Amino acid sequence: MTIPPYRPHRLLAALLALALAGGFATGCDFLDPTEVENPRTTDDDLASANQPVRSLLPGLRAQFSRAIGSTVVATAVATDDYSINGTGLGGNDMDFPELVTPNTAVINSTGATLGIYWNLQELRALSDFVLNDIAPNDEEASNALLAEAHYYRGMAFLLQAENFTAVPAEANEAPASAATLFARAQDDLQTVLSLDEGGPFALPAEAALARLARGTGDTGTAATLASAVLTSAPSFLFQQAFDEQNLVNAPHLYIVTRALKELQPLPRLDFLDPKYTARDAGIAVAKAEEMHLILAEVALDAGQPEAARGHLRDALALVAERSTTAFADDDPRFDNDLNPRPRTSDIAIAFEPGGDFVEGLVLDRPCAEGVACIETPTVSGTSVTEAQLTAADAAELTRLLYLMRQEILLLEGRRLHDLGLRFPMMLREIEQNPTIAEGDPGTEMVIPAYIPPGNELDLYTPVEIYDEDGNTIEPEITLLHDMNRVLATERGLLITNPQVP
Repeated sequence: MTIPPYRPHRLLAALLALALAGGFATGCDFLDPTEVENPRTTDDDLASANQPVRSLLPGLRAQFSRAIGSTVVATAVATDDYSINGTGLGGNDMDFPELVTPNTAVINSTGATLGIYWNLQELRALSDFVLNDIAPNDEEASNALLAEAHYYRGMAFLLQAENFTAVPAEANEAPASAATLFARAQDDLQTVLSLDEGGPFALPAEAALARLARGTGDTGTAATLASAVLTSAPSFLFQQAFDEQNLVNAPHLYIVTRALKELQPLPRLDFLDPKYTARDAGIAVAKAEEMHLILAEVALDAGQPEAARGHLRDALALVAERSTTAFADDDPRFDNDLNPRPRTSDIAIAFEPGGDFVEGLVLDRPCAEGVACIETPTVSGTSVTEAQLTAADAAELTRLLYLMRQEILLLEGRRLHDLGLRFPMMLREIEQNPTIAEGDPGTEMVIPAYIPPGNELDLYTPVEIYDEDGNTIEPEITLLHDMNRVLATERGLLITNPQVP
């Protein structure tokens, strides 16, 4: 299932344009569209409009698109998934976790493609407006419409809980902890199931609840819900669609469209990039592969490596069925010093110093003009093989689980949570919310002790790989850190140690 992108409706056009432009608030702790003063649209107009909840849902869908896109961009560049080339993302501060502050451009932005904090708060506030202020007086608001609105609010809370330590959930209120945000997300998503049993948002809500249970360490619920999703739809895929003009796929902009190609993948992830080759490419919000990975994690937590191995094999089988696309990529793969990054298939990658060198992870690019010379997954891909799963003991299965999560869920907003990093809220929130002061929970970047210093998440050696004529002079590249091994040995399974503030 794909959620359609927003298409402007003539009904209540003025209100929707105002809400969607983000102009109904002057900051982030006060996101309250009821305070708008618009000479053409009044509360009475809205109250007397025909089916106002139905009319406002396109706005919620549009804001959900922005929230998903901006979350993917922010979490990609702050982790070992991607590093930043150039200045289009406010410099490369996001590559250095200790440099991320409430004033960092990607965090403090109010744009449609950046501003993870702003866009999630906008989604939460507009959902509040629809559910709390409009729906009670709309006799035509069906259970299906209300379920959709609850889904969007539940996802706003879930994404906040995964990526922030604390976030205000009401105007001018003290920040709610991640644990509280998870609980609020659970309430909304459970409401979706009660309102929309068998409807289009039931399985997405069930998958989100499985993800939430994993994030809070509730192994029993995670296994039950993940299994239920797979029983209902073995190839389940729930995507948020975008369009070519108004709601462009945000990571696509920085990977493909813009000349600088600001998002540059970790070399061992090169074969997966670009995942989104079109401006309107959909982003998976939930999919069956994640359910298999959750079941594998539950099995490892229970000391059942053979069961975990089976679930990981199931994930591999499903990945093999997913689509790929041929693409004429013009990315020259430069770093900030204009050195070419690994960009030819004769390069082998070691995941860490002393590790084996793996071939086939780097593709030949840029393509000749108009020639679709690379092929990449559009939904899921992985470098993990059946042979690796067969040979792995329990400890290695944990590393492979994290690796498969990183690869299969690339550019879907999961890696920051797996690494244990958490963003601070935006500076505007701290400055304008009277209950918040610098240094309070939620106002600083959270960096676990096992995260390497500086920008080492993204680094590899050697840096100079090609001569002036483009010939390969260093065919073996070594990454400084295999963060999936670090997670397996120093963090352990997330579901065992969720680290929820």
